[in-house]
Amino acid sequence: MSKRRGKALALLLLISPLIWAVVVGITPWPSAAFFYGLEPVPDESPENAEEVCSIRDWEISESSGLAASLRYPGYFWTHNDSGDEPRLFLVDRFGETRAVVRVLGEATDWEDMCCFQHADQNWLLIGDVGDNSETRGGSRPPCSLIMLPEPLVKPGAIGSPPHQISRPAHYQWKFRYPSGRPDCESIAADPENNRVLLLTKAAPGQATLYSLPLSLRRSVATRTATEVCQLPVPWATAMDISPGGRRMVIVNPLSGVLFDRDPGQSWEDAIAGSGSVLTLPLRRQGETACFENERSVIVGSEGRWQLLWRVQLKELASTGTDQPQN
Repeated sequence: MSKRRGKALALLLLISPLIWAVVVGITPWPSAAFFYGLEPVPDESPENAEEVCSIRDWEISESSGLAASLRYPGYFWTHNDSGDEPRLFLVDRFGETRAVVRVLGEATDWEDMCCFQHADQNWLLIGDVGDNSETRGGSRPPCSLIMLPEPLVKPGAIGSPPHQISRPAHYQWKFRYPSGRPDCESIAADPENNRVLLLTKAAPGQATLYSLPLSLRRSVATRTATEVCQLPVPWATAMDISPGGRRMVIVNPLSGVLFDRDPGQSWEDAIAGSGSVLTLPLRRQGETACFENERSVIVGSEGRWQLLWRVQLKELASTGTDQPQN
């Protein structure tokens, strides 16, 4: 992607919610509902978005990562930002917490997560990658990726206490960047290419996509991430790759971008082409995103009583095959 096109896309990502607001005839600035956490009125949402639920669990105070469960369709995994215990919440489509999984280990600054299939098993991947203070690997533990099989839980009836279990992290890989200590809030599993992608949170034109091997081998060595390419998405807070491996979504507090790739095409080449800007609902503090399937993305916010929204996507272009080839 050329620098000129990249800067144009970055600018469009920032102003697209304001353009949409003017078109539908509301104020181009955040409303009181946006500021005070009230439920937005229907005409404050893009036509392609619908409210899924409001997560009403006092323990989920700062939802920072979101993943659609593969074991339990219609359920979502989430976790809090820094300052919480290492735990995952399984939330149903009504916003009720049905299970809490305590991951044995530490949580320095969990920022994003994903659920994916690899080696005939469903996995959860958690990114302990936040570094606003640029101290990871110095005064604070180094960044790491945590992976464990998607747990088998026993969700009780709605309204009953959530099922509580503990599970070990099967794999935890510490890593560093080639240079510097960039902040990162976005990770995605790319099992087709046996790697994990990480996107730094940076100003327009400065975000970098990195990769690490997706390995099922335990290791105590600190790995070094590989730079993949530059991305024009400013201040990214979440990223995900669709279950079919053909789509990538990246969001920031205001909007998002969708990249599609053809079978056999690398993500580097797909990103070098052009992405589609996603107009997202006005959220209190837009933070999370995950694919529900190939046609819809779920987005959410930090804070208590946050709303989850379903954003419908355009049909994926037909290429004569459903799965990308390496």
